[in-house]
Amino acid sequence: MFKHIVLFFLMVLSAKILSADELRVTVTSQFTNVHSGPADEYPVFYVISKGEEIDILKERTDWYKIRTVGVKAKQIEGWIYRDALTATVLKNGVGLKAPTGSFEDYQSRDIELTFMGGVLDNTAALSATGSWIWTRNIAVDANYTQALGDFSDNKLWSIRMRHTVFPAWKVSPYLALGTGEIRTKPKASLVQSGDDVRKSSHYEVGLGVRYYLTDGVLVNAEYRSVLALTDRDEQERIDQWLIGASVFF
Repeated sequence: MFKHIVLFFLMVLSAKILSADELRVTVTSQFTNVHSGPADEYPVFYVISKGEEIDILKERTDWYKIRTVGVKAKQIEGWIYRDALTATVLKNGVGLKAPTGSFEDYQSRDIELTFMGGVLDNTAALSATGSWIWTRNIAVDANYTQALGDFSDNKLWSIRMRHTVFPAWKVSPYLALGTGEIRTKPKASLVQSGDDVRKSSHYEVGLGVRYYLTDGVLVNAEYRSVLALTDRDEQERIDQWLIGASVFF
C-alpha cells in the first residue's frame, strides 16, 4: 500500500516538473537565446528578438520549453533558461516571475509533499503526507504511515491541522492536532486465518521543527503522540519519531 502512495506522489511531482499550462508572453529583452535542450550544454539555435510573442509549453527544472508565435510552418520550439522569463510580460503588461523554490516562494506556497522515516512504537516506519497550505500559519495534512513489525503490520491514516509558529523564519517549530484510524494486522504465523485486522480510531498530537534547506526543499523532524481508542478498558498510547524532507509548489 505504501509503495502505491509513494508512486502517486511521484506522479504528482513529475506532472509539476514536466508540464505546465500554455502561457503566451511578450519578450522585453533585446534578445533571448533558445537552446535545443533543457541545459547549457545544448547549443543555441535561435535568438528571440524584443517584441516577439512566445508560448510557454512546459517546465523542466530551471528550463522552460517555448514555441514562437506565427505561421505554423515557421514556428520554432526550444528551451530558454528560467531567468529569461523575468524579461517577459503578459498581455496585460504585468511582468512574469518564474518560481525558483526560494524562501519567498516557500512563504507563498499552496501545496507540500512530505516523506519521512523513523520509528512507531519501536518499529521502523515510513510516512507520506500531502498538505494544503491554508494560511501562512495553518496547514491541513493528510497523512499515511506504515510500520512493518516482527509480530504485526500497522497502518495509520490521519487528517490534522498544523500550526507553524514562526512562518517568516527559516527554522520554525510547529504543532499539529489530528485524528484518524489505525489498522493492525498480526503476522499470518500468529493467527490461524492470517486476516484478523483490528481497527481503532485515534487522536494524535505532533510537535516538530522544520528548516528551509535549499531551493524548494525543507527538512522536518517531528515527535507524535498517538492515543488509540481500543476496545479494552485502557487506551493505548503510541510514540512516533520521524525525520524527513518536504517539497512545495
